[in-house]
Amino acid sequence: MEAITIVAKVSLEIVDGGDLRGYATLNPKVAETLDAEIGSIVVFEDPESSFWGAAEIRKSNDVPEDQIYIDTLVLEASLLMEGDIVDVTLYERDMIALEYVEFGLKPLSEDANAEDLVTKAAEKVDSLEELIDGRLVYPSMSFNWPDLDVKVEIMNTRPNLTGKSFAKLAFEALKEKTGYQFKTIGIATPFNAILCIDTSGSMKTTDVPVQDIAHAREGLKDLAGDNPEVQAFLDRFNEGGSVSRAEAAAMAVLLYLAEKVGRGYGEKVGVITFEKEVQEMTFLNADTGDVQPFVECTGREKALGLQIISTHVVDKVEEGGTLTNMGNALAKAADVLEAFGDPSKPTMIILLTDGMTTAGPPPLKIMKERFPDRNRFVMYTIGLGERSELDEELMLALAQYGNGTYRHVDNMRDLLEWYGRLASEFAIVIRGNE
Repeated sequence: MEAITIVAKVSLEIVDGGDLRGYATLNPKVAETLDAEIGSIVVFEDPESSFWGAAEIRKSNDVPEDQIYIDTLVLEASLLMEGDIVDVTLYERDMIALEYVEFGLKPLSEDANAEDLVTKAAEKVDSLEELIDGRLVYPSMSFNWPDLDVKVEIMNTRPNLTGKSFAKLAFEALKEKTGYQFKTIGIATPFNAILCIDTSGSMKTTDVPVQDIAHAREGLKDLAGDNPEVQAFLDRFNEGGSVSRAEAAAMAVLLYLAEKVGRGYGEKVGVITFEKEVQEMTFLNADTGDVQPFVECTGREKALGLQIISTHVVDKVEEGGTLTNMGNALAKAADVLEAFGDPSKPTMIILLTDGMTTAGPPPLKIMKERFPDRNRFVMYTIGLGERSELDEELMLALAQYGNGTYRHVDNMRDLLEWYGRLASEFAIVIRGNE
């Protein structure tokens, strides 16, 4: 017959203990009943509402035996209040070591400027670390961040926290690993974008499988309407076949632009192609007649933008450039950023390549010289095709400098999924110092 494990449980009244550095304080006799030592974790739950929280404990004879003093922020995150009666039990599992955390941000006031919320979070990150470093976190935990006037929610973590599982938030450990990320919750963050596309000769290679993209292709065909050039281009993507890397890149850019148009915020998107030579795409402003190095993602200009981009990217590859000049492509991106004329609006830069830099200045050096304000932009790098042909160490370094991530893809489904996600989600990854 199996032994029955009896879990000690005590009912205690909550007292808001103020700033207890994330701890809960118990009377030593109560701690003994729970078999809890200093540093043990207790779970406290209201049996009626099912609201709950958790904290490491400290002991004090000043705490009455029928009460538990709980840190204000921990109490706030649990949705419990002073005076609530909770069941307190000992948490006996090992604590999980976090490698990554995603923080969701939601303004507390209706008139808050959500447009640059993520960049402001990156600028004020020290105050967040001071607020919650060393505290326990758990799924869907939320709390106020007064310096930014936002509610912060623990969204995704790695490893994934499920049920009543906890981890201690150690920012230094996070930054030594994959870092942590900010994004907004329930609100859209308008941002401009610059897409840098490798058009060197190797991009002609036809080795990108077309699979599970029918929905995306049909959506683009609907958006293109009766534009014959775009329709003909999209007809190249037959399920089960393969397309060139250049065609895959061009379709990914089309999807990105379509997502931007669908958002309806008039965001600006610049497109730069690079091989030995670097070229920015130019578009005609329908209102002013001016030529500008970006398309404004409005319904009026969407068909024109789709046609120009789809033909330009593929045509550039057909010209057969043999070298890859990433450094000057990034320098051109800095020029386009200035042309946007939106200093307060954040910008996303996406660089896609299938090879190594073989001409021009060192890309990382250009990034540091031309993009010194790392809180105003985010950079993602994408390696397409064979990994052996890519300088993944450089791609990772560029992404890390730009508070973004590097990703390798080798099929249409993953490429389109990634571009589609990036088109609607501005997020900054915080890492340790270089």
